[in-house]
Amino acid sequence: MGLKTGGQLSWVRSDDRNFREVVKITPVPGYNAGAVFAFKVKDRYFLHTEYLFSTKGKVVRGKVDEALEDRVTYHYIDVPILYNIHFRGSLGSMRKFKWYAGAGPLFSYWLGGKGRINADEFAENDFDPFDYKIRFGERGEDLGETNIIYMNDVKRLQLGFAIGGGILLAPQKNHKIMIDLRAEIGHTWMGTSTSADYVLPVTYDDNLKARNMGLRFSVMYLFETNLDKKVRNKGKSTFRQ
Repeated sequence: MGLKTGGQLSWVRSDDRNFREVVKITPVPGYNAGAVFAFKVKDRYFLHTEYLFSTKGKVVRGKVDEALEDRVTYHYIDVPILYNIHFRGSLGSMRKFKWYAGAGPLFSYWLGGKGRINADEFAENDFDPFDYKIRFGERGEDLGETNIIYMNDVKRLQLGFAIGGGILLAPQKNHKIMIDLRAEIGHTWMGTSTSADYVLPVTYDDNLKARNMGLRFSVMYLFETNLDKKVRNKGKSTFRQ
C-alpha cells in the first residue's frame, strides 16, 4: 500500500463526424494523485488497485470560427483495477531490476469541471473571453448565468480500459518505488450531442458524444506488509508465564 502522484496528457475522442468537421480537439496536461493497494495473487502476479483524484480535459478550436477556443478541465475520481505481472531484468552482468506490465478496467466518476471560452462573436460584441463552471442538470429560464455551463443527460459513471507497465525499484527492505507509464481508452460516451447548454457563444455548444483518452506518467511509493498471521508471528515467543 502507498501513495501515487503524477502528470498526464488527456483529450477526448469525438464520435460525431459532423462535430469533427467544424472543430479540432487537442490534448491538455493534467495530474492525478491518490492511494494505491496491490495484493499478491501468486508468485509474480498482483492485483493492483488505485483510488485517484484526476484532472482531464481538452481544447476545442474552431475550423470555421477561427477565434473559437473552448479550453475545459474535467475533475474525476478514477479507480483502475489492473492485473500486473512482474518480470526480472538486468543491465549487463551486474545491475538487476524488476519491471512489470498489466491491464484492466478503469472506473471513473465525473465530479465536475471548469473552462474558459472565446469566440468570434465576442470580439464583434466587445465581449472578453470568460471563465465558466460546469453544473449538472437542466438550465432554468434564467439565461443570465452565462458563466455556468449546464450538463444534462450525461454519463457521470464511465467505464474505460487501462494498459501499461513500468519499473519496480526497492530502495530498502519492504519499500517499493514504481515508475509507471499507462495508456487509458474510454469506452463510455460522456453524454449526447445536445447535453451541453451554453448561453454564450450563441452559435456554439460542446458535443459530449465523446470518450476520454489519456496517457499517464506517475510515481508510486509503496510499503510492503504480509497479512498472513503465521508469517507476522514468525520469530515471536509463544511462551506463557
